[in-house]
Amino acid sequence: SARTRFSARLVAATVRPPTQRPTGPVEIEQPITIRSLSSVLGIQAHVLQQKLITEHNTMITANDVLEDELAELLAVDYDAELIIRKSRDLERELITEEKSGDDQAAQPRPPVFTLLGHVDHGKTTLMDALRNANVVATESGGITQHTSAYRVHVGDRWATFIDTPGHEAFSEMRSRGANVTDIVVLVVAADDGVMPQTIEAINHAKAAGVPIVVALNKIDKNGADPDRVKAQLLQHELIPEDYGGQVGVVPISALHKQGLDDLLERIMLEAEILEIKADPDKAARGTVLEAHISEGRGAVASVLVQEGTLRPGDIILSSSGFGRVRALYDDRGQQLADAGPSTPVEVIGLDGVPEAGDKFYVLDSLDNARQIATQREAQRRSAARRPQRRALNLDNLSEFLAAGSVENLRVIIKTDVKGTLGAIRTQLEALSTDEVRVESLHTGVGAVNESDIQLANASEGIVLAYRVGVEPAARVLAENRGVDIRMFDVIYELIEEVKQGLEGLLAPERKEVIEGHAETRETFKVSRLGTVAGCIILDGTVNRRSRTRLTRDGVIAWEGEIDSLKRFKEDVSDVREGFECGIKLAGYDDVKVGDTLEFFHVEEIKRTLD
Repeated sequence: SARTRFSARLVAATVRPPTQRPTGPVEIEQPITIRSLSSVLGIQAHVLQQKLITEHNTMITANDVLEDELAELLAVDYDAELIIRKSRDLERELITEEKSGDDQAAQPRPPVFTLLGHVDHGKTTLMDALRNANVVATESGGITQHTSAYRVHVGDRWATFIDTPGHEAFSEMRSRGANVTDIVVLVVAADDGVMPQTIEAINHAKAAGVPIVVALNKIDKNGADPDRVKAQLLQHELIPEDYGGQVGVVPISALHKQGLDDLLERIMLEAEILEIKADPDKAARGTVLEAHISEGRGAVASVLVQEGTLRPGDIILSSSGFGRVRALYDDRGQQLADAGPSTPVEVIGLDGVPEAGDKFYVLDSLDNARQIATQREAQRRSAARRPQRRALNLDNLSEFLAAGSVENLRVIIKTDVKGTLGAIRTQLEALSTDEVRVESLHTGVGAVNESDIQLANASEGIVLAYRVGVEPAARVLAENRGVDIRMFDVIYELIEEVKQGLEGLLAPERKEVIEGHAETRETFKVSRLGTVAGCIILDGTVNRRSRTRLTRDGVIAWEGEIDSLKRFKEDVSDVREGFECGIKLAGYDDVKVGDTLEFFHVEEIKRTLD
């Protein structure tokens, strides 16, 4: 009947046919997930997950990435041979392409300036005056709450200004590998002078290695004392030009728009000296300044284009997100047809919200963007399961030096009183030698704060705290970022601990210790081994692990390791003076009668600063 036939078709549709198992070797491409492994092995994903839990003590989702060895073990469990093919590493190709840019095609680009300084010294008012727009009125409490970038027309050229919430954001972006600033404009109030956050901003700019131009603001206020401010700048190694230095100090009044032309002229002159260039014709790339979700528009990313030209329709990749650029807007909300080097724009079209400091790239296809995004997500998940990287501290300083991560010991010093601060800094700098050096990134009085941790994190530094505490938020941040905070109550203990850390940076003294000598009396050709030297030990001892130097007619002919050492037919670990032995040199068969063998080892002697 019709009912019976319908029931039969329904049963057939709901019963899954048995999965076909492959015969012979199977190929799979990295990255390997439970889902992709399930497909090539013909084993249902939940079965593989259950086996991982019960037999390999591993719990992962269907889309998590498997290590190659674990995937091979799973395949063996089902009598399958897995052939793993490495996928095309588009991420590496992208980085290689970025580093190997064609400098000959580069053209002058607009400079990028970042405004830094103490709170309420007029950074945003200055930006407001430069833009001729009322930005301050739109901000909560008159304080900048986000990172913004604006273009300003200076004569026949453009310049880009980045107005940040402070040096913490500046250093945070730098810690993520983003170097977006050409010059720092340090805003200092002429009536207030150099304040704690001014000092922090100076040190953050110095650590970033960018030039500084001082905008001496509020010059029209009662109590303004430019000479006092310049003297304060001298204490922090910023020598004004009229004091014989190279730091431009320009008096201005941002509120009354006085001296702005002089400031613009000074910073543009500084930019010309740097000869800033970029190639506008290559695929666009740059840095994300900030990002957020906007109702009706989705993910909106404020980016700074650093190379190439960005256009609507381009395929953009940032972090693990990607998408096609739907629209570009400038800082005044005007829609743009394109954005060249040093242009800040809002980008709409990403499928996710990137983080400040993330780099973005324009790729040639959505498939490539999707593949890189998948690889990055796989790497992120794998990294989350792996132990965190070791953080720099005084104990492992020499390891970081050997790896090329650090060159000097960079420190942030916080003390209870200013007198102690000067004494500690002087003693630490006295420890410096031609080989190793203490570099004070920042010094200050009071508790260790978040700014100190941000600077240490961005510069691979260590925080030294003498008789001061650590703010709770700073402690949490230090734990998350792996920043080493050392706390002391006695000055000589602080100096001694830093001294020991510096001594770890000193290359050890290498001393060669001669163990003995032997003379070759006969040579033997042994199949599958090569030439064996029949020797007599003239003096000392030969050890199986000794390094060996072969001398012929007074000239060193070879140096290397011993492959085997024998007495008669027995392997031995050493042979003493007066005894005969057979020696096979590792990778060397041109041994002749009369050759002299010298046995030695190298001792490494730890050096001190004394």
